[in-house]
Amino acid sequence: MINLMLIRYLYRVFLILNLCIWFIADVGAQWNRFVTNFKKEFYDGGAQTWQVLSYDGNYFYFANKKGLLEYDGSDWKLFQINNQTDIRSVHISQKQNRIYVGGESEFGFFELNQNGQLVYTELSEEFIKEHALSGSFWGIYEVDNIIYYVSDRYIVKQIEEEFTLIPSPFKIDCSTLVNNILYLGTYDGIKLLVGNTLLPLPEGDILKQKNIRSITRYEDGLLIATALDGLFLKKENKIERFITGHEAFIQKNELFSLAVSKDYLAVGTIHKGLLLLSRKDFSAEYYNEDNGLQNNTVLSLGFDNKQNIWLGLDNGIDYITIDSPLTNLYTYPNSKGSGYVSLIVKDKIYLGTNRGLFYSDWPVRFTEKAANMEFLTELSGQVWDLADYNGDLFCMHDKGVYIVKENKIELIPGLRGAISFIPHETDLNKCWISTYDSFYLLEKQGGKWNVIHQIPEIRDWPKNVVFESPEILWVRKLNEGIERISLDTTDYSVKDTRVYTPKDGFTSTTNLYVYNVNKRVYFASDSGFYAYNKETDKIIKATELDAVFSKRTTVLADRGDVLYALSPNGIQCSVMNETGVLSNSRMFSFSRSKVDFIRYYERIDVVNDSLVIIPNEHGFALLNTKGERQATMDDLFIKNVYGTYPKDSLLFQSNHLNLTTFPKLEYTRNAIRIEYGTRSFGQNQTVRFRYRLNPDPVWSDYTQATVKEYNNLKEGDYSFEVEAHYSDGGVNATKFSFTILPPWYRSIYAWIVYFLLFLLCVRLIYLFEERRITRRKKKELAEKEREIFIKEQEFLKEDLRKEQKIVELKNENLEQELKHKSQEMANLMINLSRKNEILIDIKNELYKVLGEMRGEVFVKPKRMIVSLNNQIDSNIQSDDMLKRFEEQFDLVHNKFISKLRKKHPDLSVGEIKMCTYLKMNLTSKEIAPLLNMSVRGVETLRYRLRKKIGLEREDNLMEYLNTLS
Repeated sequence: MINLMLIRYLYRVFLILNLCIWFIADVGAQWNRFVTNFKKEFYDGGAQTWQVLSYDGNYFYFANKKGLLEYDGSDWKLFQINNQTDIRSVHISQKQNRIYVGGESEFGFFELNQNGQLVYTELSEEFIKEHALSGSFWGIYEVDNIIYYVSDRYIVKQIEEEFTLIPSPFKIDCSTLVNNILYLGTYDGIKLLVGNTLLPLPEGDILKQKNIRSITRYEDGLLIATALDGLFLKKENKIERFITGHEAFIQKNELFSLAVSKDYLAVGTIHKGLLLLSRKDFSAEYYNEDNGLQNNTVLSLGFDNKQNIWLGLDNGIDYITIDSPLTNLYTYPNSKGSGYVSLIVKDKIYLGTNRGLFYSDWPVRFTEKAANMEFLTELSGQVWDLADYNGDLFCMHDKGVYIVKENKIELIPGLRGAISFIPHETDLNKCWISTYDSFYLLEKQGGKWNVIHQIPEIRDWPKNVVFESPEILWVRKLNEGIERISLDTTDYSVKDTRVYTPKDGFTSTTNLYVYNVNKRVYFASDSGFYAYNKETDKIIKATELDAVFSKRTTVLADRGDVLYALSPNGIQCSVMNETGVLSNSRMFSFSRSKVDFIRYYERIDVVNDSLVIIPNEHGFALLNTKGERQATMDDLFIKNVYGTYPKDSLLFQSNHLNLTTFPKLEYTRNAIRIEYGTRSFGQNQTVRFRYRLNPDPVWSDYTQATVKEYNNLKEGDYSFEVEAHYSDGGVNATKFSFTILPPWYRSIYAWIVYFLLFLLCVRLIYLFEERRITRRKKKELAEKEREIFIKEQEFLKEDLRKEQKIVELKNENLEQELKHKSQEMANLMINLSRKNEILIDIKNELYKVLGEMRGEVFVKPKRMIVSLNNQIDSNIQSDDMLKRFEEQFDLVHNKFISKLRKKHPDLSVGEIKMCTYLKMNLTSKEIAPLLNMSVRGVETLRYRLRKKIGLEREDNLMEYLNTLS
């Protein structure tokens, strides 16, 4: 038994050694993969992330210290549970379309509402209170209609609305569900949940007293990871150690998390980041703080469907791109500076940066401490170019030109600030060097390189110089154009120069570069490719390159039959056949945040048929063109849709179930904002968009904006279409449909009302017409009746006129009679007045006679005279006469006296007489005898009468009296 185990162990060691040898031979095809850092400030979450879960590769969910994090490849969202504590576990139930979460003493689920938003429902509140439970829920699993919530010391089993508590005698360190069996890792080994009972794993004694950190499916068995004792594989009821060759690293740095994909085994440690192992040969890649990770403690791991890997760190979240053909040589904090040039000489790679010249073994070997690179301290400073020429390694440096021989440095005298190296066309013992201010010819004499000639006509930083032939060279003049220089090959003097500008055929000289490709000179610019036509001495379009490569190409390089082109969108490569025709190019895109070129110093260094080194601002990247190209057509999707009037209201939100709504907006809310984007997952590739709003068929101009607003939309059905155009020519499209309802007065209900109103109007018109006809008939009848009536009226008028004539005659007679009676009364009064005057005169005479009669003898006559005098007074003041007078007066004057007494009951008899006399137009002189007073007394009585009646001074007494009759 011992010999058998020894043989197995030796076989595995032999296998590992062979794999290591294979790995060393092939390692040059790959450097460090690119790492995207998501700091907690970026996703607005907590530091620690305890679990990573993918849904269809487009949505990722993270159990984070602040809550549930969702990442859709473009935006982060944070969702909190009721007690706002850590979320320790997450489970996506495709059966129930829910996302279950477990936190500190709480569990529940998130579910989509009608707008695509996740809404939380707590399940644990009553159960937790009932059993007085505490602790975190580190795992959630689903089997058929059962949900398990695994905490440190117990398991909660949910069947529909019923919860059952299953206690554990041991602390549960980890858990997993494989083949519908729930496995629990404890310090007492692995337990299985059967019904509501915990049973030990058969043959599992080897795992007792070990700190089990992870249990996961591996092939047709279980892979069990311990913190310090390595990996174990359970297969066919046997548990054996799983040997990878990296046990010492795992034990030293303490395993904490584990994840398995189709091709990789990811081991997260506490002290040294991630160990990524190939399942094929267990070759290792190391990712830690020395080469890109934010933190060395990996709490959780998760692969996506492209085998890219997410790392939940103790502080932050990182994403490692596995499927990209691009890898990186170094990163912060081991940066060696911005990369300008690379060169492989035998078994060494030399790297020129802004800090100086570095070298390393080729292929580059990586350890847990990143790539081992040596620095030539004598060449500290800016390195512009490197060249392996005639057995010598040239280094173009800010301080001059150096020859590097077995790490020994020799300075070529007479040069300062060397920019680029150009080999001589015919003589290997000669070469050209461009410097900051001129262009020089060097020659090797006696094993030493020296300057033998300067071309002073070439100046002003001649970085881009290309020989068309030994006597013709082209020099870029920045944005002025391209200068063509003819040399005398005997003494290298300049025979002729000419600068070619837009008037000579260039559309634009912006970012203009010159290259010699397959013995032909090409020019690359923002407007495309050009070539030189010797016959016309003009610049012409290079259609063979324009048809294959993108505009704004800054580098052209060839190796054998493969032509490479560098543009802002990436690297394109095309194969040239025997007739010189280029095939369709392959585009290898990359994120500018990962590979950003140094403007005017863009460069690619072709290593072999499949490897290209790309110097850039972040260092050096390695492109493997034989590998599978990373898909650039990231999923284009509508992120959010808002109604923007009168205030923002969410209408739709992208969601993991791809539930789509078709909102119908009221006409008063006919403004909308649509947010769209691509799922780049940290790569931030350059994408151009265009959009249109159907039924408008016109597409917008290309833009990088990811938001579009529309206002004052008319009613109707709309479909917002957006296209994403990628750098490799790929196109992706999506759309979102919605409806603007008509205003209430143009809604279907309004049209129904309008139709009913129309019918009502028709009915009313009919009734109106019917009534009009009836009214016309009635009018005609009325006209006839009116004619009859008019005739009758005329007849009646005639009768009335006759009657009025009779009445007038009667009135005239009455008036005459009244006048007559009034005259009679006046005459009576006058007569009475005269009578009274006579009686008064008689009375006065009697008084005179009585005055003359003295003595007793006249006593009897005096008495007779007094008696006579009294009779006279009685005659003057007769009431009967006055009463008859009043009756007659009221009869003639419309009851004047009655009205006067009613209106002025305080008037005396004399005042009433006074009023009647005035009414009869008698003068004061005529009134005096009637009242048996003097004229002056009449005037006084008249004055008192005015005051008693209440007349003002300007009022006329006669006019007032006339108003009473």
